[in-house]
Amino acid sequence: MFKNKKRSHVILIFFLISILISGITFSYTISIFIKDMATNLSNTMKNTMDPNVPDTGKTASESFSVPPNSKKVTIGTYLERIEDLNIKDSHWTYEFYLWFKWNPNEIDLLGENDLSHKNELPFTIVNGDILKADLVDRYSDSSNHIEYIQYFVKAKSTQFFDVSLYPIDKHDLIIPIEHKWIDRKNLYFEPDTKDSKVSSRVMINGYEKENDIKLIEKPHAYKSARGNPKFSSDYKTDFSQYRMAVRIYKGGFSVILKLFLILYIAVLVTFIAPFAPDPSRYTVGALFTAAGGSYIISSKLPSTNIFSLAEIINSFCIIIIVAMIAIFGILPSLIFKDGVLDAFEKKMTMLINLTMFLFFILLNTLLIYFAISYS
Repeated sequence: MFKNKKRSHVILIFFLISILISGITFSYTISIFIKDMATNLSNTMKNTMDPNVPDTGKTASESFSVPPNSKKVTIGTYLERIEDLNIKDSHWTYEFYLWFKWNPNEIDLLGENDLSHKNELPFTIVNGDILKADLVDRYSDSSNHIEYIQYFVKAKSTQFFDVSLYPIDKHDLIIPIEHKWIDRKNLYFEPDTKDSKVSSRVMINGYEKENDIKLIEKPHAYKSARGNPKFSSDYKTDFSQYRMAVRIYKGGFSVILKLFLILYIAVLVTFIAPFAPDPSRYTVGALFTAAGGSYIISSKLPSTNIFSLAEIINSFCIIIIVAMIAIFGILPSLIFKDGVLDAFEKKMTMLINLTMFLFFILLNTLLIYFAISYS
């Protein structure tokens, strides 16, 4: 019997050391992973709205400097309403005012002297559909060489929303506008930073919006002649693209707690289970609760090949529950065969449970901290 006790003490020590090593290693690895993921997301958003940096993963433009013979056209937008935002299906629908101001002696913006484009909208929304574009106002001042036109536009844009940090994700809702047929060698957009704004009535369910907006002009490269016999097969050109970005975001810890409260309670029940007459009833219930949480999270997110913060937290909680179930099953069969626990076994069992609980608290804290701090 003494030999069996000695053997059980060694197994318990081995259990504790294994938990400490694996817990520390996993905590460090997953924390670095979340930090890198948040940093990459932040850099991608920054580069997208930096007029002097190529978009991540996109074709680089020929030059970011304005071509010497390109004519300036002032462009501005006033976002009036966001009708629909669908993160899962990667699109949003919105209404806004759009205006242009230019020198008619320098450029034929509307194509009035171009038979192939006469009476055609002079602008396009990249990766989007113009659902309607009503002419609101038009003004000419021949003495000062000013032409002005304003539209009210309803559009639907397809936009990839990176949900890596869901449910504390943030996004730039971008309105990207280009001229339809005049490239950057002949036209560049200068954002109207004075009058371009977002209506205070713009609200998005589940998100808050920042008051400041960002406006930039950025070259957008096209590396295809599109079959046009006038150009060679290696033809490449840049168009001047105007971008207006509205930053939306979700809150911090309160959003995490709201989404995972039931899941966290299920994990806590698992740690309390050893003190109950039948621990398996509680642990199995906790496991089903975690599985249900996983299904709910998946239903809210687009299909991607990456794990979001929410999925990582949910998966970690499932691992904790399964590990506790395994401990409850292994310890009695391998260690407590005689049905009697000595003082050392009791202390080690409590220490193992406490260590698992502390790693659960530590890892969740680290994940949330790095996601918030580096995004």
